[in-house]
Amino acid sequence: MGISPLSMLQTSAPLERLRARHLVLEPTAPSLPFGLAALDALLPDGGLPRGAVVELCAASGLGQSTRLALAACGAAQRQAGDHARLGRHGAWCAWIDVSSALFAPGVVRAGVELERLLVLRPRPEMVTRLAVRLAASQLFSVLVVERVGVPGTGLELPRARWELTTRRLALALEGSECTVVLLSSLARARAEQLPVALRLELTRPEHEQLQVRVSKERHGRLRGPERIALGWEGCAA
Repeated sequence: MGISPLSMLQTSAPLERLRARHLVLEPTAPSLPFGLAALDALLPDGGLPRGAVVELCAASGLGQSTRLALAACGAAQRQAGDHARLGRHGAWCAWIDVSSALFAPGVVRAGVELERLLVLRPRPEMVTRLAVRLAASQLFSVLVVERVGVPGTGLELPRARWELTTRRLALALEGSECTVVLLSSLARARAEQLPVALRLELTRPEHEQLQVRVSKERHGRLRGPERIALGWEGCAA
């Protein structure tokens, strides 16, 4: 289906193949817009900051964090397509999908090209180590790291470990074009307060509307909560 589950031990080969193809991230705008006008207008810089760690937090059972992460991947790939038409190298996205929740047809409907999406499904205890390794490679425009999943996945790692991982990710991203997106539960994100550059809290008070709040931003530019009709036509849960 175009999505390849890979373990931690299998990661080196795909990364080396990407390097061998001279895959280089070209300098772009300082932020990555989702391509969703209402949401981008809410964000302080009109999109997700590059070279930084951001957190998408959703209430239990709300799939919008996954949808927004897919939207970010699709937007990054479209920008890479524009670069390719100018004779530049394109960029890839990577997704650490511990719960095996990604569904290839739905990913395609969300506007993401499977040919430029590396999906990894490591053991839960390897997630933080793998995330830092992928970020340090600086081969990806967007790296999505799943912190939440189906019950029993073992993703409830200690807060101290995630705090240290977040700081290591930020150091690995310095000077890069990559955006790391952490998918977290809303309750846990509020309790832990990880040192991310941007945190978006997602709830849905009414049908077909998403309530978005910028609860943390590295320059203190907080926004919301605001209700946004995103229009998820063609997007997967």
